[in-house]
Amino acid sequence: MAVALAAFFALVQFYTSLASLSPTPPVGYVFAGRAGAATIVAFLVAAAGVLLARLVREGAAWPGRTSAAILGPWIGAAALSSVLGFDPGAGLQVVGIMLLTALFHIAAVRFYGRPGVGGLLVRTYLWTGLIASLAALAMVATRRPAELWALNHGRAAGVFVTANQFAAFLIAFVFVALGTALGNGGARRLGAAAAAAGTVALLATVSLAGLLGAAVAAAFYSLALGARRVAAAIVVAIAVGAGVLALGPAARHNPAESLDRLRIWQAGLRVAELFPLTGVGPMAYFRVYPAVRPPNGDLPGTFGALHPHDAYLSLAGETGLVGVGATLVGWLRFGRAFRDGARRLDGGGRRFAYGVAAGLVAVLVQGLFDTIGVVEMAFVWIPYTGLALAAAAGPAPECEVPA
Repeated sequence: MAVALAAFFALVQFYTSLASLSPTPPVGYVFAGRAGAATIVAFLVAAAGVLLARLVREGAAWPGRTSAAILGPWIGAAALSSVLGFDPGAGLQVVGIMLLTALFHIAAVRFYGRPGVGGLLVRTYLWTGLIASLAALAMVATRRPAELWALNHGRAAGVFVTANQFAAFLIAFVFVALGTALGNGGARRLGAAAAAAGTVALLATVSLAGLLGAAVAAAFYSLALGARRVAAAIVVAIAVGAGVLALGPAARHNPAESLDRLRIWQAGLRVAELFPLTGVGPMAYFRVYPAVRPPNGDLPGTFGALHPHDAYLSLAGETGLVGVGATLVGWLRFGRAFRDGARRLDGGGRRFAYGVAAGLVAVLVQGLFDTIGVVEMAFVWIPYTGLALAAAAGPAPECEVPA
């Protein structure tokens, strides 16, 4: 069970490798073909099966009240929008993924505190991210694969295909690693190494949305731990950085694409206006995009036509007001439960738990400028909220022993 839990969380980080199985047109450099992506899915299903069997055996398969209040609205809204949307088959596949990650969420909350479970989960995750960060930096240094390097204008992307997608992984990873490094347990050195490598890799992505998310999360983390002056300094740095960026084009970004987001958001807003209640359905945005494409907008089938590049605008277009409302309900319930649990932790446990929470803050901020709402919900929000709730309930027993 512990191995299945750790393996699932490590593998689900590479959800961008499943693009070859998506109904959307293929865009960019693809590391994993259909066979590779299918293999990843098979391992995720197998791990989830092990977790489900253990949960059923212990009579704990149904989520607790807090998890039910989070998972129920999120998965329910996606299911409703899928059935009423333009591509029910693709939408229900996303719902199926949500059910798999929900099993991880439930199992993490149930089993994290048992001897050997939480420690293995955290260590496996840190090793996975550390290796992925070092591999991406090596790819940038060697400019290999050349096509990947060129498509990303020399920015680090690693096996995550695009620099922004890699940054989306790193902003959560770095804060979980930092929380581990500042915690009580024997994984502190691994956490420090992972946080350092992840930070360098994040800088190498030159992802403005990722860096903004990380900066806001750093301010949140500092404030949560009582370092108010540090938090204030970070806020000032964010303001200064925003002013500098406003004066000129960003490094390693194509100047011709500087206004792309405005055109993409315009199309996303139009979809949300036309389908206000339940949206067009998960993974169906690209099907209606040609009808709402603004003047000089991205051509159908290109990257800018696949989603609105804003997680919340994406949710509004694909799941409508029902999905947006469900999103708010789930996050409010999570926030209250996490806050109440973290208050009871000691110093090290609190630092780790808030590290996970800071990663979620970074993800939510980056979502303002990138990512697909239902994909983010399925692969990131559901599993990471499970880890955060588990951490708020207390660190794994073996992590209590100082290194």
